[in-house]
Amino acid sequence: MSNVHCEKAGSLTKEEKRVFTDHLERQGLSDNVWDLFAEWVARSTPAVRFFYLKVYVDAELVGLGLLLRMKPFDLRSSYSTLRTHVFLNRLAGRLSALMRNCVYVSFRNLITSNLTRPFFYSEPGREHMIMKAILGSLKEEKEADMITIIDTATNDRLYQTEGFCKYPCSSEAYLDAAKYKDISEYLREHPSLKRNLSRRKGVVVTTVQRGPMSDHDKGQMKTCVECSVENSRVNNPCQKFFEEHVFETEVFNSDKYIHICTRVDEKIAGFHTFQVSGSHMGGVLGGFNREYSQNHFLYERVIVASLDYAIKNDIRWVHYSLIDNQTKLRLVESIEPCGLYFFSRSALNRRVFALSYKASDVYALHLLETQPDARC
Repeated sequence: MSNVHCEKAGSLTKEEKRVFTDHLERQGLSDNVWDLFAEWVARSTPAVRFFYLKVYVDAELVGLGLLLRMKPFDLRSSYSTLRTHVFLNRLAGRLSALMRNCVYVSFRNLITSNLTRPFFYSEPGREHMIMKAILGSLKEEKEADMITIIDTATNDRLYQTEGFCKYPCSSEAYLDAAKYKDISEYLREHPSLKRNLSRRKGVVVTTVQRGPMSDHDKGQMKTCVECSVENSRVNNPCQKFFEEHVFETEVFNSDKYIHICTRVDEKIAGFHTFQVSGSHMGGVLGGFNREYSQNHFLYERVIVASLDYAIKNDIRWVHYSLIDNQTKLRLVESIEPCGLYFFSRSALNRRVFALSYKASDVYALHLLETQPDARC
């Protein structure tokens, strides 16, 4: 009888990557999909550690999960109410330090540039077996107080069969660039957008450029990120780690990524960085300076420019991560339903999570799609 087992690792060799070449081809991806996660693995700390979970049948590598371990887990990362209220912010910070919960997480954003699910299979027929092995291995992690995975509904039944509770989550947003011969066709579908883009105060220019970015531009982009984080509905689970390291990575210091920048009077007021992999273009991160965004439609300009770039360069899909604002919901017409899957061996953790979830950032984003006029 075959022995199916999982092993955690801090590296992935070229030979191991080749095991998943067919998987990438089926998904329309190229092998640069590994690049961003490898950088996070290299920058891991005792508190924030990225790792590969490899699935074997006997000695044969057949599957792979990309995951993140955090200890202690900061409760404030999931609840904007805790971040914005002075007293609650301090209380939650102290509780997080005292409880020192260890949380395992997987999601598309930081892990695969929103290009694909962070799970890989040597053969499509092995997907169910591999996912079952990954979930089983995570459940057996003695140090993991909680496990949270945001994933598409592809394996919804399997998650729940394996004891994970499903909670509502906003959908993944993307555009199908193959629907359009040129950007004018998209703008005809959105007449109000076309009018808004013609309105401006000052000189507004949107550019598409490859890195590396200059120190001057990186400084302005960092200001945009800080502004977005301060005003965002949701933070990623390792927001502080991300902000401290992302500007040191190849994302901004190589020619591997594309930066769409909107400048107002020659100053970067908003941007979004993408990674192109095969027929996909996935958003890595973006930032928008609220001082300029309302009068200059910065977010709208970036979406239009990214779709225009995809059309002109024969890129099929443009991925924008989870729906986290009304503008994205209105302008990005294709969505992939997702769920947040949660597991804990502790009955107390399960109870607290269930009772507090409707106060969480992810649930607040889910509500955007439930409003009657959400897609108008």
